[in-house]
Amino acid sequence: MKLLYYMAQLLADDPAKYRQLNAGVCSAASELTAVVKGHFHNLTLYNPLALISGIVFTATLFFPWWCANVYDNYYTINAYAFILQHNLPPEGRNFIIETPRIAVVLLVMLLAGYFFLVFWGSTMAGKKGRLFLIGSGICMLLYAAGFYGSLLFATNLIGQPVTGYSSVVVTVQVDVFMTFTHAYFAAVASGVFCVFSSLLHGLTPIRLYRSKAGAADDV
Repeated sequence: MKLLYYMAQLLADDPAKYRQLNAGVCSAASELTAVVKGHFHNLTLYNPLALISGIVFTATLFFPWWCANVYDNYYTINAYAFILQHNLPPEGRNFIIETPRIAVVLLVMLLAGYFFLVFWGSTMAGKKGRLFLIGSGICMLLYAAGFYGSLLFATNLIGQPVTGYSSVVVTVQVDVFMTFTHAYFAAVASGVFCVFSSLLHGLTPIRLYRSKAGAADDV
């Protein structure tokens, strides 16, 4: 229950106002619910550029971040941000490390959390929203760095480079060409963009709700 309480404190737009409005609320779950409802009341987008960077980062997850073309493109190895996919024959599987299913689930949850942080920060006013976006961008960059590090570790195990041309000997010599894709560089750029967009936080707020006056005019 304390975890829910700390989450409510962390996600609250205005912690002082939050404590005042929810002074009589005893349940941590009720407090967290009140914070979420309060955030979406009069929802305003304070940083559209950061939200765009979060959307672009999320979009890159549907494409491989790294790929290897094997045996004159007859086989391929595609490394997504959360899973490794390939069509290698059985004798070629000794050269790869399969992604455990539990790891896939955890990585997808982690990556979904990044988009949540970007969305929440871009719709939160003031310094706290700016800090959310800086933290989100740094998390994106750290994830991209960890992705590179995992590839470096895996390729070093079999004595191969991360990128470029190489060859392995199975029953015959097999040529391999490895490279990072545009999706990986777009993910890195999204993280950088998210961090620097915090400098413009709140300059161009976009109201995502209808004012009472506007609603009255429509009647």
